[in-house]
Amino acid sequence: MYRSQEIIKVFNEYNLPEEISKYILALERQLLFENSIYEWLHFSHLTKLEKCKRFFYEDFNDIFLQEIKDIGGDFITLHRYKLRLWDIKRKNRVYGNYLNSLRY
Repeated sequence: MYRSQEIIKVFNEYNLPEEISKYILALERQLLFENSIYEWLHFSHLTKLEKCKRFFYEDFNDIFLQEIKDIGGDFITLHRYKLRLWDIKRKNRVYGNYLNSLRY
């Protein structure tokens, strides 16, 4: 039995008028619709993140593997490389903040 049929059955047991039943079912339908839209947006966001991860992994996989080969298991080189990446990320963040502060 569907949920709306169960609700109608309960309403009939309490002898509620048909208008009230329709109103309550309309509210439930609206809430279910809003909930499903929220879930679809959530799934859409997750799907977009996964597509981005897959896209960047497939495009930059060879570059990452080459960088791993260049490091060659040397922790000093790895540390320098990590510091260089942190510095690039910091500069990008500062530059992004500067661009966001500009008024056109």
